[in-house]
Amino acid sequence: MNHRLGIDIGGTFTDFVLLSESGELRLAKVSSDPEDLAGVIHAGLNDLVAQGSGDVSALLDQIDLIVHGTTIATNALIQGRLARTGMLCTSGFRDILELREGLKERRYDYIQPPPTPLVPRHLRLPVDERINKEGEVLQVLDEDQVRAAAVTFRAQGVEAVAVCLLWSIVNPVHEERIRDILAEEMPDVPVFLSSVVSPQLREYPRFSTTALCAALAGRLRDYVGRLESNLTEVGFHRAIRYIQCNGGTTSGAGLRERPVLALDSGPAAGPAAGRFFGRLFDTENVITLDMGGTSLDASLVHQGRIDTAKNVDVHRYRVAVPMVNVRTLGAGGGSIAWIDDSGLLQVGPQSAEAWPGPACYDRGGEAATVTDANVALGYFSHTELLGGAMTIDGDLAVAAINRNIARPLGVDVLEAAFAVYTLVNENMANAVRQISTEQGHDLRDFAFVCGGGCSAAHAAKIAESLDVDRIIVPRVASLLCSFGAAIADVRHDYSRNHAARFSHCDPATINGHFEDMMTAARADLAEEGFAPGQMRLQRTMDVRYLGELGVLTLSLQDDENFTDGMTATETLFDREHERAFTFADPDCERELMGLGVVAFGQRERELSDITMPITGDLDPDAAIRQRRSASFAPGQLVDLVVYDGAKIAFESEIEGPAVIEEETTTILVPPGWCIRLDRSHAWYMWRS
Repeated sequence: MNHRLGIDIGGTFTDFVLLSESGELRLAKVSSDPEDLAGVIHAGLNDLVAQGSGDVSALLDQIDLIVHGTTIATNALIQGRLARTGMLCTSGFRDILELREGLKERRYDYIQPPPTPLVPRHLRLPVDERINKEGEVLQVLDEDQVRAAAVTFRAQGVEAVAVCLLWSIVNPVHEERIRDILAEEMPDVPVFLSSVVSPQLREYPRFSTTALCAALAGRLRDYVGRLESNLTEVGFHRAIRYIQCNGGTTSGAGLRERPVLALDSGPAAGPAAGRFFGRLFDTENVITLDMGGTSLDASLVHQGRIDTAKNVDVHRYRVAVPMVNVRTLGAGGGSIAWIDDSGLLQVGPQSAEAWPGPACYDRGGEAATVTDANVALGYFSHTELLGGAMTIDGDLAVAAINRNIARPLGVDVLEAAFAVYTLVNENMANAVRQISTEQGHDLRDFAFVCGGGCSAAHAAKIAESLDVDRIIVPRVASLLCSFGAAIADVRHDYSRNHAARFSHCDPATINGHFEDMMTAARADLAEEGFAPGQMRLQRTMDVRYLGELGVLTLSLQDDENFTDGMTATETLFDREHERAFTFADPDCERELMGLGVVAFGQRERELSDITMPITGDLDPDAAIRQRRSASFAPGQLVDLVVYDGAKIAFESEIEGPAVIEEETTTILVPPGWCIRLDRSHAWYMWRS
């Protein structure tokens, strides 16, 4: 039977999800070790083998495809572990990376320092050349300057070069010639052209994205080579793909061509999993909450489409390729609660991380964390986590809350713990608002899908704050991104620079651009082994009102060919503009800013259900683990029933207040909520 293996390597754990074509699941979770990638892979494969039969070789024979999500690019950017990068640009435009369109994120913070430029000024070298917006060569390229720049780059130890010229998106001839010259002068140094990486209007996003590709190139190339070599050594010789920032997958060659696609690779797989579980409960609108030990990743799926955006900042650097709109917040189980200089309670973004971890882990940690608050409130066990696999000490959690929060604030321990719990929930609710309500979505139309080990303990209270009344907690919640990787489609994005007012648009020209991109997309997908019936192409337009700074990306109907001009697109744009910004201006001229095609390569047979080895057959009353007291309001304690989730039969319903302990997830069902175990191995919670 054909299988897919999803592998998501995080800072603390590496997750493995083995998925058959018919939906049979096996899961494994092992400790990460960036210095011993081969050992991590061996451990995960052996864990999967132990759950079935045979050996690692027999398991690998069943796997047709491995899909991998990695934090390597994101971590490299955060930590500044980037390649020494050079840039060649048109004379007079050397400082675009530092000018950054004249804006900064916090416009009224006058002392906010700018980010360190991806390329230092002495390695941003101008060359004489000029092409105008029509693609005409006004000044020929000075090739001697390019060769002189290569000499400087070699002397400075440059490891990758970004080439960013004006209007190369219309006529790339000078960028292509520079690439050829650098191949002669610096044959072992990768060169990235802005006309290939990001062929779109606006210099800063294009220059920044190209510089990011160069800066990430060496580290990503080494990582991909090491991973694929390790998989070959254990006996895997079939396809390997990688999660991209747009939520789809691509090959190792695709990442080497545009390394920027590896940013947010791990979290970008979460929405695909969220969409899958949402559809099992007949909803196309979901918010995915993936809360682990250090952070929360929140993302949105609307009408079955994963929310993506272009020209967004990743750790203060502009990225001009489509990225899954993931809002990341320093709110996880290990987030530290602390009192600021004004005497106000804060939670995060500092984290106790995996080591020493929360105080209750008894590893020497003394800070009070979100996990400690959950223990003190009675939501988590005082003695164990992870279904009994991890022993903890609840008294240490209570002591840490008392020492760090309760005594400084002059309140009792339960009130302090509840304040920590409430504050982190409201912080997460604000993150959800930013990707939903502030983008014109009505949250009452959405369901939450929980991912990570912690979100199911917080989701109901976040939902109450946002007027959401449906929550889905898959049994694979703590491995949600690995599951998303295993089911994700191949995705390629194509773009074409084309700017014109709607009144001046030529339908034949637009259709011609679309046909060129779709022909290239079909050829690329066919080369990867996809039959025509497995290909899905979506055409897009970037549009704005004349004079606006931002643009909206519209997804066009498949049968739209502009035979009636731009009327249908005008109507679509007005509707989407009103949804996103609360107003439309039908009398204003619309302006086309670019065209695109999103190409998906899909499975032969759509996955419609999953099965797991867990087959509980008990009524809830027979699956009670214990009863304990818990606090859902300051000064109040109520009786709480704790259930062993693995023993409960499908279709069983439980009323809150209750806790359901799964192997890697603890689900809190507050008063006023009910929960049911669906046959899809997901818990469905609703407000009663």
